[in-house]
Amino acid sequence: MKITWYGDTCFEIASTSQDKENISVQIDLKESEKKSGKFGADILLKTTASEEVKPKTDGQFVISAFGEYEIKEIFVQGIPSLTLEKKQNIIYIVDGEGIRVCHLGMFGEDDLNEEQLENIGRVDILIVPINGDTTIGFREAEKIIARIEPKVVIPTAYNPKKPEALAAFLKAMGEKDIVPQDKYSIQKKNLGARDEEKAEIIILEQK
Repeated sequence: MKITWYGDTCFEIASTSQDKENISVQIDLKESEKKSGKFGADILLKTTASEEVKPKTDGQFVISAFGEYEIKEIFVQGIPSLTLEKKQNIIYIVDGEGIRVCHLGMFGEDDLNEEQLENIGRVDILIVPINGDTTIGFREAEKIIARIEPKVVIPTAYNPKKPEALAAFLKAMGEKDIVPQDKYSIQKKNLGARDEEKAEIIILEQK
């Protein structure tokens, strides 16, 4: 599995099926990137209902609602939550290659409730917003990480040119001097070998 960050809450999760088919899952693609033709995902996920996303090709599957879906060996679950403005936000679980990724979207609640936690379940990789302006900040993010107990955490929804939010988050997590990666590549067997007492923090460069 490979994970790439395109800024804000926009990510691409690239997975490979058992038949060696490459599958692209893209979350919160931007209108400008859609028009440019940059994105051609097999599965498109939208965490908020503010913009309708239409399939770009006949074979493209678009999800912008709660529920469970299975497309091309990728399991997707949409879980209801709220933004800071108390609007609909969808937490997505994306499960491929036996790796379970949780993308919190524009999450704006103080904490996860018990129903959300039960639906989220086991998480290998948590993508969590941290900016504290349009989403939760580092304090809430730290609390949610402790509740979910993922093996890997990828912070998102911050401006790389304004490093204050990221610096505050890393300090709260007891980390510093993490070198950003172009993309994050991982196999299930390597996740299993990680220290489960403390999540690994991965910083991605914005594409």
